[in-house]
Amino acid sequence: MIAQDTELRRIASALRTWDARLRFQQCGLWLPWGLAGGLFAALLLALAARLWPLFSRERLIAIGAVLATSGAAAALLGVWLRRRDLLAAARRFDRLFGLKERLSTALELSWGRLPDQSPALTAAQRADTLRIIATVHAAQHLPLRTDWRAWGAVLLAAGGLAAALLIPNPQEAVIAHEEAVRQAIAEQIAALEDLREQALTDETLTPEERAAIVEALDRAIETLSQRRISEEEALAALDTAEQDLRDLSEQFAAQRQQALEQASGLFAGETLQDVAAALEAGDLAQAAEALQSLDLGQLTPQQREALGEQLQQAAQALAESNPDLAEALQQAAEALEEGDLAAAQEALEQAGQAMAQAGEEAATSVEGYAGRLGQQQQEFAAAIPSQVPQPGQSGMGQAQPVQPQGGQGQGGQPGQGPDGGQVAGERPRGGGAPDGGERPRDEIYAPQRIGGEGGEDVDLPSDQPGAATGVEGDFAENPSGEAGVPYTSVWADYSRSVNEALESGYIPLGMRALIRQYFSRLDPGTE
Repeated sequence: MIAQDTELRRIASALRTWDARLRFQQCGLWLPWGLAGGLFAALLLALAARLWPLFSRERLIAIGAVLATSGAAAALLGVWLRRRDLLAAARRFDRLFGLKERLSTALELSWGRLPDQSPALTAAQRADTLRIIATVHAAQHLPLRTDWRAWGAVLLAAGGLAAALLIPNPQEAVIAHEEAVRQAIAEQIAALEDLREQALTDETLTPEERAAIVEALDRAIETLSQRRISEEEALAALDTAEQDLRDLSEQFAAQRQQALEQASGLFAGETLQDVAAALEAGDLAQAAEALQSLDLGQLTPQQREALGEQLQQAAQALAESNPDLAEALQQAAEALEEGDLAAAQEALEQAGQAMAQAGEEAATSVEGYAGRLGQQQQEFAAAIPSQVPQPGQSGMGQAQPVQPQGGQGQGGQPGQGPDGGQVAGERPRGGGAPDGGERPRDEIYAPQRIGGEGGEDVDLPSDQPGAATGVEGDFAENPSGEAGVPYTSVWADYSRSVNEALESGYIPLGMRALIRQYFSRLDPGTE
């Protein structure tokens, strides 16, 4: 029995050795096919990336390497992870090596799957099988070889992939633009979050102003945090937040001034009658001047006491709308109560300055945050290419300035200076040939008669029957001399007109930053 088990283990060991040799042979056959499959998949992806902005070249290279490696690994794993039992292996090697079913018969007899008629015959069969196993040279029957057709497919796929990666891809500019937009949006979100934290700790803001700023910034952050947001949508979100803050700033400023005007009744009495009259008229500058011109030394003790009470009441009424003014009035009231005229006079000076500032400012502290948002819009627009090149087009990434036409000079030559040369920054109407020769102008269709050559003459009515429509001497003579307006001379007028249009509020919110960027590139000082 022990001898039988030993013989069985020797047969099983030989089968496993041959099976490993067979798997090595299959690796040489299947490895190039797996590699070719991965490369062809990468090639299809690279071709698709030339039609749609899917991946950049760097990512395609990385994905191609992963797919090629995955295809090769899948082929190898498919060879080595495939399970084969000993009996199936024995039958296979019986056929490959021409062993006439010796291996499979020995295993079936040892496992009792065949009737054992004679133990001696069974032992002789196993001995014969072991003898044959010793004479088998697996390397001769299972040579390591490969399929050159598969390697040809590998070379074909690799060559196609290399060409798809090396030839300029028109979608690269689109991908770069989208990446720039994503990066710029991420930077804007971080800047908005920093601005929000600053507003939460800004002691110069009232609680109402702070809440309004935080709410506007939160809306902008929420919009920018959405997936697949476009550049125009991001600009519109920033512009909307800026406009909201500017509107709120004007609203708070109006409320502050209105509170001062309503407080005119608190400055009653002979001492503060000038201040009350100016506040009632809405002239905060005059009210500030009247408050600062008070001479406390000319007041009686009773007037000072009454003045202190009035200042105390005004400070309480203005505590929410104008904390700085309220604090100065409170200090003046306390100084008058203590009899410190110098401190009271200084506090009144400060109160006058706070009142004058409230009258001069067109907006509150919220305006500063709105200005920061406007600056972020410009930074956002500057961080992104203004245009995305389309397939089959070139030079789309740079804004091309449209030069104004030169003036009509003497002799009908447009755009010429006094010396007959071309004015800088201008291009002649109709254009000249690159070699300096004349190029015929485009003909303009201008029919001589209504309805063509066969039309009828049309008489225009006049105020006086029989009067001529034009008499010699009615019109001024054409000026003589040469005229030419350089582009650099009209740029300031153009820029001023653009700024006025942007400030008018009729420009779409999402386009203001783009318009500023476009005209900034037309600036001759940036060339």
